[in-house]
Amino acid sequence: MYPVVVARPAIPQVTRRRFDDAVDRIRALVPPGWEVTVADRTADRGAVRVRSASGAQGELWVVAREDLPPRDVASLPPLAEPSVVVARWLSPRTRELLRARGVGFVDRTGNAEIMLTQPGLYVRTDGARRDPDPEPSAAPSLRGPKVWALLRTLVEVAPPYGVTDLAEVLALDTGYVSRVLRVLTDELLIDRTPRGPVTNVNWEGVLRRLVSTYSVFDANTTSTWVAAGGPEVFLRDLPGRRAGRWVITGSFGATQLVPIAAPELAIVYTDDPERVAEAGRLLPAKVGANVILAEPYYPIVYTRTSTERAAPYVSVAQLAADSLTGNARMPAEGEALIAWMRRGERTWRARSLTATTLEP
Repeated sequence: MYPVVVARPAIPQVTRRRFDDAVDRIRALVPPGWEVTVADRTADRGAVRVRSASGAQGELWVVAREDLPPRDVASLPPLAEPSVVVARWLSPRTRELLRARGVGFVDRTGNAEIMLTQPGLYVRTDGARRDPDPEPSAAPSLRGPKVWALLRTLVEVAPPYGVTDLAEVLALDTGYVSRVLRVLTDELLIDRTPRGPVTNVNWEGVLRRLVSTYSVFDANTTSTWVAAGGPEVFLRDLPGRRAGRWVITGSFGATQLVPIAAPELAIVYTDDPERVAEAGRLLPAKVGANVILAEPYYPIVYTRTSTERAAPYVSVAQLAADSLTGNARMPAEGEALIAWMRRGERTWRARSLTATTLEP
């Protein structure tokens, strides 16, 4: 008997072109003098041999896709290490999920992360955060004050809750809320049964999604001031004066939970900056300001606040969002806040949509 020879299925031309393009992109990222050659390929993946200028070499598994939305990351074939996915564009959430699987990535806009131990290589570059050529979609954009308020609520209130519950507490249309939740489900940021309630929220992922389209100094209308006695004295005295509605955020809030260094800039949300400035005896300043008054992007900044020494502070989720998108050392304070939030979720997440943050 003659041995049975099983022919390998023919690889479609579009798959070949996509893989060749992936190899070219990897080749463009390695140092001068290195070589990248095709070692093997199948219908759904391939391998390239990477050889350094000194002669050390290793293999890198490559999966080439046109697109890879977050919901499709779980359907990738089992990948040996090291491996990399190459696509037209990879969203921040898709890249986060690939990192969690230990898989590198390269896209045509310049987002790339490749790690090899043999030969030793680490490449990381940043490209587009938004799809430069998106397909037409009826899905809502995750930008703007309404969706921002919804995302913040998902971060700081533990589920379960339904579409109607969220719509009522935020005064939003139920259809709009449902469409936003569908996008978040597709991005694997929340778990939700079909037409049922939200059962789980990746609060850190949602928070980082929120700050990708938000900045404390750009989204809110701000004005700069000087407190002659310093920002500490201004914040200490303001509760005893007729200043209307206001609440503290930024470094003076962060230092209550994760003291890194003495804060130097007070940031206060208020509906009436002139009233707060008059009550706090502030002087307008274009340079050298130590107080920023911010008219809020959305009134949710006044919900689930806490009080310390008679002064109101924003919720921990709001504080983290503002810190991560601030200036100077504020982003470092934001990362420290997130680490604190991971350690004690029950201390800052509300148990229901109508509860206070620190409900026992």
